[in-house]
Amino acid sequence: MNKIDSGFSIRNNASKKELYLPWLKMLLGFSLLATIVGVLFSTKTLADVNKNIELTKEVSRPANVKIIKITTPDCVDCFNIDRIVDDFKKLNIKIEEEQTLIFDSPEANEKVLQFAIKKVPTFLVTGELTKSNIENFVKSQGQVQDDTFVFTKVTPVYIDPDSKQKVGQVVATILTDPSCPLCVDPKLMVESLKQSGVKIIDQKEVIWNSLEGQQIIKQYKILKIPTFLLSPEIDLYDDIKSNWTQLGTVEQDQTYVARNLIFPYRDLEKNEIVGFVDLIYLIDSSCVDCYKVQDVQYPILTNGYGVAIRSEREIDISSAEGKNLVAMYDITKVPTILLSPEVDKYPNLKRDWPGVGVVGPDGWYIFTVMNQLGKVTHKDLASNQIINPVEVPNPSSVQ
Repeated sequence: MNKIDSGFSIRNNASKKELYLPWLKMLLGFSLLATIVGVLFSTKTLADVNKNIELTKEVSRPANVKIIKITTPDCVDCFNIDRIVDDFKKLNIKIEEEQTLIFDSPEANEKVLQFAIKKVPTFLVTGELTKSNIENFVKSQGQVQDDTFVFTKVTPVYIDPDSKQKVGQVVATILTDPSCPLCVDPKLMVESLKQSGVKIIDQKEVIWNSLEGQQIIKQYKILKIPTFLLSPEIDLYDDIKSNWTQLGTVEQDQTYVARNLIFPYRDLEKNEIVGFVDLIYLIDSSCVDCYKVQDVQYPILTNGYGVAIRSEREIDISSAEGKNLVAMYDITKVPTILLSPEVDKYPNLKRDWPGVGVVGPDGWYIFTVMNQLGKVTHKDLASNQIINPVEVPNPSSVQ
């Protein structure tokens, strides 16, 4: 190689080195920067993870609280505050201190006055009231005053701190009608009120046509008996109060009078028992495979619609009376039922009847739509054939 070539080669190599070194420095710089960014990102991610872990720990940590119960040991009928406190303890809480104060003691009276408590027994809670563990309970079951939760959802019976008297004890007066043993029994309704938590301390029965009974009927303009009345204290039971309009009225003296009775009952304006229904089973004794009309229809009427049956009769279509019924009401399918016009008083059955039958010109109800009973075997009088519907298999059950 000549000198010129050699010089050129040396300069060329030097030039390449000069170009290579800056790029190398840039690559190292980018690599270092990426490493730093990665470290920073990893550090932030780790910090976020640690933060979330700490947040999860904090959320799951029991709420630190202190409880003060104000009890009424002399009132055996009063609201069971221990049960509610036990429910509260089942939440995720840590009880730092628990104290029980007896109502009307100086300590209890101080709390009653401080927090304007209107019903006892009750309980108070201080501490971490805003933790999610107990937040819903605090919001739904009472109110917070001066960083103290006061339980207010006390239902009767309870003590009024001002009068120091029991509140929520109810007296029930039942107007009876011994001459109608099949009439609705108000005692069953009163018993259901007891089962729902109403404290009835006195239950008095008064015969409707006695002197006292007549006075009650006149005072409250009662038109249907048997019935019952509840003393004004029932107004303290929110569930009863909010639904009472479906059953009766609230009078000016706050007495609750049941008026919307189920059948049968005595209508005092008509002076007769209303709501009893006569039931006829129209059958074909020659159809031994036909469905058992009494077994199927009777429970629907009595249990489903509450119909009070006064009498039941079975009439065969081969008899003179049976033939007459078939002709009179143009009956084409048996077995079936016929209901006397009194059934018109049952609003639910009356509402549903157009879908299952017809009403004759004389007011009798005749069942006609057999498929409403499902796949029942019956006789078609028009074709004189026994109809034995076959259940159609469900496609999903076919293998």
